[in-house]
Amino acid sequence: RPSCVRLHVCAGTCACPLAPALARRRALVCGACGGRGMELPRPPPHALGGAPAPMALPLEAAACLFGCTALFAGRAWLLMGRPGVAGASPINTGLQMRRSLVAMLLVANLVRCMALIAELCFEEHVHMPFMDRLDAGQQGWVRDLVALLPAIVFLSAFSVVVLFWAQLHYTTTIVPLPLLDCLFVCVNIACYLLVAAIAVCTFLLQAYSHLREYMICIIGFLNAIVALSFLHYGFTVVSELAETARKKLPGKRLTHHVMILSVVCPLSLLVRGAWYIAWGLALGRPSMSVDLALCLVGEWLPSAVTLVVLSPLQRGGARSPSESVDDSTDSEAPLLQDDSSTPQRALAGGAPGLTWKQLYPQPEKV
Repeated sequence: RPSCVRLHVCAGTCACPLAPALARRRALVCGACGGRGMELPRPPPHALGGAPAPMALPLEAAACLFGCTALFAGRAWLLMGRPGVAGASPINTGLQMRRSLVAMLLVANLVRCMALIAELCFEEHVHMPFMDRLDAGQQGWVRDLVALLPAIVFLSAFSVVVLFWAQLHYTTTIVPLPLLDCLFVCVNIACYLLVAAIAVCTFLLQAYSHLREYMICIIGFLNAIVALSFLHYGFTVVSELAETARKKLPGKRLTHHVMILSVVCPLSLLVRGAWYIAWGLALGRPSMSVDLALCLVGEWLPSAVTLVVLSPLQRGGARSPSESVDDSTDSEAPLLQDDSSTPQRALAGGAPGLTWKQLYPQPEKV
């Protein structure tokens, strides 16, 4: 049966939504429910003077869009293969970071696709047994949580790119930060705990309508923070590695890829963050159509651009370690290449053809 609302009768006044005129009169009982406060089907919004329900077509198209992006991310994740142990070399660390980023984008797009399918079921009044045991306020709480939780997952995925840029920056400047990964994990866990605490408190205190307000404020500020961090470290990496990438890989255009990510992703996140902050400050009224458009701008667009930028790295298949070193843009890559000015000697007792290279201190030239 369609979703229902529980009716209440207080001091002889009927609150039946099917008779709004009689509900305002005392000592009168609505003939539809007989004053018993029984459950009746929810009338369409336009019957109560509200706006008609939004069309299901945009929700279906958006769900298909996020689903296709999830399939593309899954294909890219499978083509990447399994890199070596992270930390064994800068190359393995970079490949492991890319693999983690693609996996996070896969999960985020899949969660958003499922959330849109659930919202479509709510709009079409699909029968869900667990929703029948909830009243109208609790049903709204569930819908708000399902609609806004995927935004936190997308922010976690984009924070992986920020972590990658930060690691690359501090590696280039030779600043050791061994706790950077731990800080990244702790910040993400803290954000999820904050969201869980707000959800539990609003449910236990029966402040169901406040969940959306608090979540909108949190998502807006987190979007702004991730966007500014993305912008700062992205342009820092471009300025630091532009010369190295141009000399070593003139045809790869790696700096162009980094530039695209550093412009498109922060701008998309800033647009959604600014809109959500405005809603949180009561400068505007949220609407489903605008929220869906912000989901496409702040979630699908940056994730699709990230996957497209990373996809050329997967077309060549598995590469040898020497080819991986040649394609690396890490600051340690120049130290791994041969230099005619540095003497190379054969390893004592080793196989013929193996040589070693003295890095520091450099021998004095006569």
